[in-house]
Amino acid sequence: MTSRLAEFKVEGLFGLYDHTIPFNLKERITIIIGPNGRGKTVCLKLIEALFRRRFTYFSEVLFRIAEFKFTSGEVIKVERIETTAVQPTDDAITYPLDFTLSAPGKETIHWKATGIDARARRELRRYIPSSWEQMNTDTWVDQTDGEELSVADLAERFHIPPKLIADLQPNFPDGFAQLVASIDCHLIETQRLLVLPSGVIDDDYGEFAPRRRRGPSSRLAIQQKAQKLRAIIRDTLSSYANLSQSYDRSFPLRVFEAQGSATLSQEQLRTALKTLDQRREALMSAGILDTEYKAVTMRGGNIEPGVAMALEIYLGDAIQKLDVFNNLLARLDLFKELIAKRFLDKTLHIARDSGFKCTSTTGRDVPLDKLSSGEQHQLILIFDLLFEVTENSLILIDEPELSLHVAWQKTIIESLTRIISLNAFDVLLATHSPAVVARHFHLAVELGPVDE
Repeated sequence: MTSRLAEFKVEGLFGLYDHTIPFNLKERITIIIGPNGRGKTVCLKLIEALFRRRFTYFSEVLFRIAEFKFTSGEVIKVERIETTAVQPTDDAITYPLDFTLSAPGKETIHWKATGIDARARRELRRYIPSSWEQMNTDTWVDQTDGEELSVADLAERFHIPPKLIADLQPNFPDGFAQLVASIDCHLIETQRLLVLPSGVIDDDYGEFAPRRRRGPSSRLAIQQKAQKLRAIIRDTLSSYANLSQSYDRSFPLRVFEAQGSATLSQEQLRTALKTLDQRREALMSAGILDTEYKAVTMRGGNIEPGVAMALEIYLGDAIQKLDVFNNLLARLDLFKELIAKRFLDKTLHIARDSGFKCTSTTGRDVPLDKLSSGEQHQLILIFDLLFEVTENSLILIDEPELSLHVAWQKTIIESLTRIISLNAFDVLLATHSPAVVARHFHLAVELGPVDE
């Protein structure tokens, strides 16, 4: 069973505060509240720093001990040692960090992070441009256009010697590395409308080319999400087509080899065909399947045994084919439902050619970049949680109420609960909004008096 984070504790935060945040494992939503300056956002970033291996952040924040308890019984403890501070360098850990991994019945593992060797860092800069910065132990980002590369890709791109690459990669203990890698953690911050793309327009080919860069470029995150949904629909349709071809090729032979009579009665066959047509209509209404399909209409009277047998095989095949869309359709239906409750005088449409689009009550298209900042925030956040987040991830959300109407703030937790029912993950949310917490105070953890 996959391990989950059960509790986060930090001692001596800013030299002032001790916080303990137990996670609500059943509801999978935990809310942290408290006065400004108590470190709500910092707690989110410390948790992200562990799972994204951004250990430089631990050295930048004043604290004594950060402790992570998991449902598996394992505990990771990070101690920041201030007395041995070193001269800071770019992306270096200025204070050594002592890591401890303990688990019931297992030997305790100790490990120290002191940052990348200064000599190796100077040597690396001989090979890569200064615009590249290390985000964590295996991710480097070009600050000019946002391109991300793993260490392996970086080495290939800039022909870095293998010996130097080995010096740049910390030797994590196996137990520690496996535990941290088992949880996919993401921090969703307030500014998420404008993002750097994974590719920029290539002048020669006019396509998104991940390897060829011509200069800084950015596009709205909402447009990126629309293209992502378009790709998801395309890939699902491709799986549907491949499965259909497989069943269609063998259909005549299976009908020919079928013996005996159908197991379904004629009334059951008619009901099953009607249900099948309803499923297809739902997929057409969702914008996934085209509208050229014509319903199967059965004539009255008795059905010949051979025809009934063929129809039963056809039904079984069709059900298996349409099952490919179950997961996607459930997410699309919830996506449209949640957006419909938030958008006034606008309607969200799913489209295979564009992913999604919006129209006004007059029927005119509304460009995605013309949606209000609040509408964009809501659409992007809901899309990310439904389509981008993997199962059993840990999602950290900082102040989701920004740019949101109070009525929308009141529905955030209900929406998260609905989404989690489809895509099980854990949420730790930091907020200042009474509207967010009002009906869900049992999920809240106070980092200091909330009435100060």
